[in-house]
Amino acid sequence: MIQPGITLLLILAVFSSICQQAPATSTRQYELGTTYSYHYTAAVLLNEAPPLFSQNATKARGTDVGYQITATVEVTPVWRNPSDAAHMLFELLMSSPKLSVRSRKAQQPDGFVDHSSPLDDAQSTPVYIDWNDGQISHIYAFESESVSLKNLKKGIASLFQLQTSGIEIHELDASGNCTATYNSLGGRTFLKIKSNCQFRRPTSSFSQSQKILGIASVSSQQTKFNLKGDSDVMDTLTSTEVHAIRVKLRSQAGASVISRQYLRLNGESKSNKKFPAASLAKAVNSIMMSTNVNLIEDNLQLVEESVDACETSSCKNLKKAVNDLRKNLQTSNVAKPSGAGAFGKLLPIVRRSSKVDILALLKDSKNKPILPQLMDVVAAAQTAESFTAALEAINFQSQDIDLAERFLQVVSLSTHPSEDILQGLLQLSRKIKSEKLSETALLSLAAVTRTFASNPEKAGSPLVAKIHKYVTDNLEACSNEDCKQLYMRVLRNLGSIEMLPILLAHIDSSDKKTSVWAVKAVRALPASIFLDGRVKEKLQRVYFQIGRRYDSSARTLALDTLLEHEPDEAFLLEVLTSLSMGGSENLELNTYTLQRLQEYAENDPILHSKLKQLLSDRPSLNTYHVFAQNGMSTTFSRVLYRNIDGNGTFSSSTEAVNKMMKRAAFDVYVRNSEDAFQLLSVGLFTGGLGSLMGFSSTEGEEEEEATAGMEVTLAGVQLRPIVFFTGQGELMGHVWSGTASERTTALQATVLLQDHRQAVVLQSGFIAVLDIRGSVSFDFGGEIQISIWNRNSHSVVEDIAAWQLDGSLRLDTPFVKSSVDFTTSAASRVDFVNDVSFANGILLCLRMGQAEFHINYTVQKRESIPGTKHWIHKKKKRKDFIPGRTFKLNDQNSGFCNEMFPKT
Repeated sequence: MIQPGITLLLILAVFSSICQQAPATSTRQYELGTTYSYHYTAAVLLNEAPPLFSQNATKARGTDVGYQITATVEVTPVWRNPSDAAHMLFELLMSSPKLSVRSRKAQQPDGFVDHSSPLDDAQSTPVYIDWNDGQISHIYAFESESVSLKNLKKGIASLFQLQTSGIEIHELDASGNCTATYNSLGGRTFLKIKSNCQFRRPTSSFSQSQKILGIASVSSQQTKFNLKGDSDVMDTLTSTEVHAIRVKLRSQAGASVISRQYLRLNGESKSNKKFPAASLAKAVNSIMMSTNVNLIEDNLQLVEESVDACETSSCKNLKKAVNDLRKNLQTSNVAKPSGAGAFGKLLPIVRRSSKVDILALLKDSKNKPILPQLMDVVAAAQTAESFTAALEAINFQSQDIDLAERFLQVVSLSTHPSEDILQGLLQLSRKIKSEKLSETALLSLAAVTRTFASNPEKAGSPLVAKIHKYVTDNLEACSNEDCKQLYMRVLRNLGSIEMLPILLAHIDSSDKKTSVWAVKAVRALPASIFLDGRVKEKLQRVYFQIGRRYDSSARTLALDTLLEHEPDEAFLLEVLTSLSMGGSENLELNTYTLQRLQEYAENDPILHSKLKQLLSDRPSLNTYHVFAQNGMSTTFSRVLYRNIDGNGTFSSSTEAVNKMMKRAAFDVYVRNSEDAFQLLSVGLFTGGLGSLMGFSSTEGEEEEEATAGMEVTLAGVQLRPIVFFTGQGELMGHVWSGTASERTTALQATVLLQDHRQAVVLQSGFIAVLDIRGSVSFDFGGEIQISIWNRNSHSVVEDIAAWQLDGSLRLDTPFVKSSVDFTTSAASRVDFVNDVSFANGILLCLRMGQAEFHINYTVQKRESIPGTKHWIHKKKKRKDFIPGRTFKLNDQNSGFCNEMFPKT
């Protein structure tokens, strides 16, 4: 009788021998000589982005467009690694692919019906998958295989990359390099969730440096699969992938794509396809010898295919498109929806046009009346063809610089400039003889360099270093202060941290204008520089005039900069203490400072808390002497709009000297929870006017001669300042001739503000392309009447603008094309009416009003099949009314207005 202990030892010995014979990893139970036949379905649907807040999202979005592909997929293991049973080579053969489209004739609502397409003629060629224990490192495809079919098969192959244990790993599949998390749902059912997918192959994607003007996307990818019985062979699989993409500043504008894949095992059959070999390389070579074809090694990542994606009007050639849009391209339509719309329609056509066609368009005498508007589009296109065509068409040596300057100003707002454009601007800036145009060229070169270098991959470009040296060498060669001030403006647009030591040195310039421009340039640098103690210390020395006197404008700009970058309690305490000291010499500065503190504290809870605590701890500062500043300077900010995406605000500031305006600024910002962006800044400056009004100058603050002008910064780019007059002679000439008594345009153009392209890579083997283009068409102008007899003036400044956002999500293949196009547009105006009376002292009344306007939304969904009559076009519109309004500016202004225009 065998003892129980001996029996146990025998059982353990047998079990041990069995374990030694088994491989260390699972074989997944796919067997050589067996073909596994699957039914495969892939569906892709495009629609509007789902509403952020809606109880009936389906109704709000409307019906989708898209298609479905069905096929039979056969997977046959044709090689197994002799030394590793889990390492195999699969042959994947897709046969009988069929395209289906949405149709009311379908058996189910929103179902699909088969439709003829070029996919019907697709050749049935296999791909070979290097599969190792559920991971795929390479595939081998026929060299002659089309990109679209190869991508489709990569999407199927990716479904066989699966694990059956609860782990998190990195996988490379059709979507790119992703984090894959696996979980067991019980039994033979598992869930795979993908996240953080990074596509590593080149695409047509690009984005702009200002993230607030870009897009926000939300994605989810999950796959649920069941294994067959007690084996590791896939039985059924369902994969769902969703991408919802919205414009950050207008979340109602956007699109979504849903991709679904389904696999079901239909059966197994015997196969004679076997390629015994000692290694994978030899097996692949044996297959090529047997089939007499060349196999190309690849990985699972998709390849973006170049497909003619134009539809309807965008397929027109350039000349015909311009003829059709000619009326809307007239100067009279700038700053109107029709003008912004024409810009948006023409831009993609120019981007795919040749230099020959663009040049012929610009030189056609028939287009002379609309040439400035055409130049806006050509400058915004940012292609090598459009840029070189414009350089040949414009005479940069002409005395009439208007067209050349407008081109350079629009180029300065380039969203994704190439090195060719940068090199072209550098060469151009060296050739121009006109002082005004030369400055605009330098400002444009600096702005484009900043945008180019904002891409980390391009920041170290030798060309960027060359431009930096060119600018600094020219600054060192300056022989007068006007030249230095010009290069301070150039450095402001350049925005390079490397220039910080130069700027800090010029803040201490003996010329006050140079010092002011240097402070402005420091303020435009990246926020990270304000972590440098040298910067804050220098700005504090400017504000408090430590060691020397500074111009009042330099001091107020230094204050603004410090308040914008997390001022500490010590600095705030010094500011409050200085306010308590009073003094007529600092009246206007103190008035400006107090109102700025109040304005910033209203919008910054941290600053508000610090000031509140300081005043609570020091009652001596919470007094009349601090809060009763009664100068003419004023600052305030107001909300232009507020919604779930953020808000738009304007900030107005006026710095007075001797009861006269010295510097005024009107700044428009867009903000969200993450970022803020200065959309527009219009500044006015004057000097030497006090003597004309009979006021004495104070401490040398007045300019020696009368002067006035305007500065404009558009989307962070400083434009060349415009001087209205210099000297009393010019001023009186304007007064007597009434030069400005009729409306005069100061700045007019249409520019590209938002520009984004993104390849949305789908695991199912398709690549959707999102395009966003936002254009602003504007006309800034005004008029002024001055009465020396009545000693008053009346001026009107008109800011008229139209905005259009064009977006599309397209999924184009050689066998079917689907798209969702969305457009949002609006046009409005803001008027500033400024009345000044200097008959008995100074009274100034500023009135600001915004006209009523509409926001228009249009969504169009299209689908077509090349070579067939299948065409779907769905369209819907919506219009929102925004009432007009006037803005209360501040109590002091209201008091002056009531005094000047008493109610009867």
